[in-house]
Amino acid sequence: MAVLIWAVLILFLIYLIQRLVYRVSGFKSISYDRKFSTLRIFAGQTMWMQETIANRKRIPLPWLRVESLLPAQLVFKHQESHMSINRGDQLQNHASLFSIPPLTEIVRKHEILCPHRGKYRIASYTLSLGDIIGGPSRTIQLPADCKVIVYPKVKELRDFPLDTRKYIQSVRSMISPIMEDHYYVAGIRPYRQGDSFRMVNWNATAKAGEILVHKRESMQDNDLMIILNAEMFDFANNRRIMPADFEEGLSYAASAIQYMVSGGGKAGMIYNGAADGNEGTLFRAPAKSGTSQLEFLLDALAGFRADVTLGLPYVLEQMISERKNGINYLLITGFIDAKEENLVKRLRQQGNTVQLLLLSREVAS
Repeated sequence: MAVLIWAVLILFLIYLIQRLVYRVSGFKSISYDRKFSTLRIFAGQTMWMQETIANRKRIPLPWLRVESLLPAQLVFKHQESHMSINRGDQLQNHASLFSIPPLTEIVRKHEILCPHRGKYRIASYTLSLGDIIGGPSRTIQLPADCKVIVYPKVKELRDFPLDTRKYIQSVRSMISPIMEDHYYVAGIRPYRQGDSFRMVNWNATAKAGEILVHKRESMQDNDLMIILNAEMFDFANNRRIMPADFEEGLSYAASAIQYMVSGGGKAGMIYNGAADGNEGTLFRAPAKSGTSQLEFLLDALAGFRADVTLGLPYVLEQMISERKNGINYLLITGFIDAKEENLVKRLRQQGNTVQLLLLSREVAS
């Protein structure tokens, strides 16, 4: 009997010692790192989340759990045996379980689908360490401070309505489809989709071995200013569009911006809804070129909300009052009434071009 008691006491002492060891030094020489393959992505695409954990001491880690609250809009494509996911409407608890031998580094990759646009922040993650017996020993919380931005889904240009597609192509190639354009030859440049073959410089093409066209300085720039209407309800005519249609409008805007800027043109935007940093005011970004402008506009689109700050008629009247001309407008809206059509006509009379893109699935409320 005495032997049994001593055995129990010795085992209990060993248990206390190992528990104390893991409690005091369990997180020493432990490193954990989490990286995303990209922090900016288009809706519908996938990215990778990589977890790297290293045990650089000479005692093993029987189990270590990494938990974090992630936005539910980031969808893990595969759930493996060493991870658990509990999803809610807005958040999901993601946990990875590791068992790490001494002096070992483990790398895991998780494929994540991003089906919905938005800006998603991951604030922190929690590390929980267990001892040899399996009981919890210590828990710490570390800051993550990571934000994943999902842009609206980008369409191919062929997916635009025909008249809108031709308009955008003509704007990028600096040929106005409506106004007479006066220009002079200012050099040559490579051929771009939408250029007329009448612009081809055949002598330069023969020498260079690629199609070159006349570069023309125009009274009308190849700038595209997108007007995106946040209004989903037309109370005067008892009409509304669905949230999916609003997302479609954002997708059209993002696609047009990318097409313009990637082709060397300029793009800007006017939005009459709520935007990050522009609550209660009109979001307005002048037309510019370059990668920084593309990223700025796509970031803004990711955060747009369909909360109207100013009605479309007010926006159009404000633009008319500025008396600008030579601007190419793409108006993306769920519907347009007689008053707004008249305001668009006045914009055109001032020497601007305006292309209307009506969103689909308009229904009565």
